[in-house]
Amino acid sequence: MRFLPLIAPLALVVAACSSVAGPDAGSTSVEVTATYRERIMLPPGHVLTVKVEDVSLMDAPSRVVAETSKPLEGRAPPYAVSLSVPTAQINPRNTYAVRAEIRDPAGALRFTTDTRHSVLTQGASNKVDIVMVGVR
Repeated sequence: MRFLPLIAPLALVVAACSSVAGPDAGSTSVEVTATYRERIMLPPGHVLTVKVEDVSLMDAPSRVVAETSKPLEGRAPPYAVSLSVPTAQINPRNTYAVRAEIRDPAGALRFTTDTRHSVLTQGASNKVDIVMVGVR
């Protein structure tokens, strides 16, 4: 009984510090804004695809960690996309980059990234602004 006044507040502190795991508790969000410089409006049917890739190995293909596709429905840029990357798949020693591309209804590539946009590790942010270039 002598330790009850100490145990009760300690139990409240422990309960307050513990968190209930939500649906996205095991994931990290990557926010991407994609646009292109050309002053054109794409007709409906075009699809934006954004990928987060592990680009750590130089002489090997990159490994896709997260990917999402979004029909553009004739909307004007910029296009905002949020990707959820499982935290367990993020290795702090690896390098991750975001790629974006737009394909027309026939599947032909219209716009793509031409520079590297690092995210998640090695001081990189979780937010990226991508300017895609036209493909001829």
